[in-house]
Amino acid sequence: MTFKSAVENTPGLEGEWRAGLQSLSGADREHIGAEDTRQLRGSVNLDAALKNSHRDDPRWDYAVGHKPINRSGEVVYWIEIHPAGSAHVGAVLAKLAWLKHWLGRSAADLNALPKVFLWVSSGRTSFTARAPQVRRLAQAGLRHAGRFFSIPNVFP
Repeated sequence: MTFKSAVENTPGLEGEWRAGLQSLSGADREHIGAEDTRQLRGSVNLDAALKNSHRDDPRWDYAVGHKPINRSGEVVYWIEIHPAGSAHVGAVLAKLAWLKHWLGRSAADLNALPKVFLWVSSGRTSFTARAPQVRRLAQAGLRHAGRFFSIPNVFP
């Protein structure tokens, strides 16, 4: 299954797929890149697409499809761009819990693709790489990527 077909098969995301990183808002584009943009398989602004149907939920920001050179199929980078301070950890973990629940309940094709969950800071990060918050994120399956994340050619 491709990222694009998985997006199109997901209720609420029909017609939301965009080429490359075009789904990212202007302010968020400065935080995401790719080692090789030719490997990108599109993106979706999940927050905007599901705003009406999940109005009061802590929605996740983006899904970015990618074709790594070390895999035969496509993968998904689930990216949340959010302030990165100790006070924000709980909010981002709530968004991650919502995303995982939504994937399991409403997005089987997207959920079936290999994935990475990333938090990219929209500004300065107030905790260090060895802080307890980082361990808490890792236990939840979330990686804090700093202020900029470049999607690598090789999937971890």
